[in-house]
Amino acid sequence: MKNIKTNLSMKILSLALAGILWVLIMNIINPLVNGFVNVQIQVENEAYALEQDKTYTFLDSKTARVTYKVNSNMQTNIKQSDFKVYIDLNDLAFTENIPLRYEVLNSDVDANISNVQVEPSTVHVVLDNVSRNEFRLKYDIKGNIGPGHSIGSVILSPNIVYVAGSNALVDSIDYVSIDIPIKNNEETFSGVAKIKAYAKDGSIIPNEDLKFSSEDVGYSVVVYSRSSVSLNAIVEGNVANGYTYAGAQVYPSNIMIDGPRSVIQNIYTLDLPTINIDGLTSNQEYNYQISDILPIGLTSNTSDVTVNITVNDNVLNRPNAIRTDVGPHVDETSESETEETETEESIEE
Repeated sequence: MKNIKTNLSMKILSLALAGILWVLIMNIINPLVNGFVNVQIQVENEAYALEQDKTYTFLDSKTARVTYKVNSNMQTNIKQSDFKVYIDLNDLAFTENIPLRYEVLNSDVDANISNVQVEPSTVHVVLDNVSRNEFRLKYDIKGNIGPGHSIGSVILSPNIVYVAGSNALVDSIDYVSIDIPIKNNEETFSGVAKIKAYAKDGSIIPNEDLKFSSEDVGYSVVVYSRSSVSLNAIVEGNVANGYTYAGAQVYPSNIMIDGPRSVIQNIYTLDLPTINIDGLTSNQEYNYQISDILPIGLTSNTSDVTVNITVNDNVLNRPNAIRTDVGPHVDETSESETEETETEESIEE
């Protein structure tokens, strides 16, 4: 009996020593290490601010650090998405220094970590009156449109957005815009872009501090082709008698036009409005706006065109013209008097 008890005690002692040895070995091979991840702070119960027609502003960082202890073999398996760090706006009813709360979203991670802490433990959040303002959307073309092309029409939907936020933040907005990336070799293209709010110094205001009436903006772009066309002056009628029409000069005689490729590919010349020269007796100048001449849907960098009509004065062909080039001068009155004197002398004889 004594031997049995002795053997049992030895077995228990051996198992205990084996367990201790196993722990010592595992601590050497797979020790506990300190780990951390940086997690974006989320906000819950935003209705608390909305019910008071107010908005909240973080006066501290919006990122928290979650620290923990874990065996080294598990360290690489832990990610930011395994944690949720958040504040509850209902706590604003009691203090501006709101405690940070956390949850471990991955059960496997939760089972293998210990000593979890969030740094900082609180964040400073204040309520401010909500300010709303209306902005007409702008756009910024990103990329090279390529030679022989230009941006034609751009349609944004919506083209007006309402922005809400704290008074100071909304007042700091200079304009709101979207970026439109160029798609080469396409006559028309469309897409969806996120709104960006720009401060007066050109910096981008973080979107999480603002509320937009529409987060996404649809755009549709028509790419114009570019072509050179000549301008023709059209003349009708006749100048006054005694004058000659010498011609019409157009300045500039050629312009660049932009428009849909399908429209301008067959346009080589453009006729200017017809000019009636009936009765003209001098040179005349006519001015036209290019925008009034171009077909609908086309544009040009040239704003206006001038047509100069030249008329020559033909003195000899003009009715009742005084002739100054008919030879030596003859005194007609003296010749008549001489003939009368000669006649009288013959009668007397």
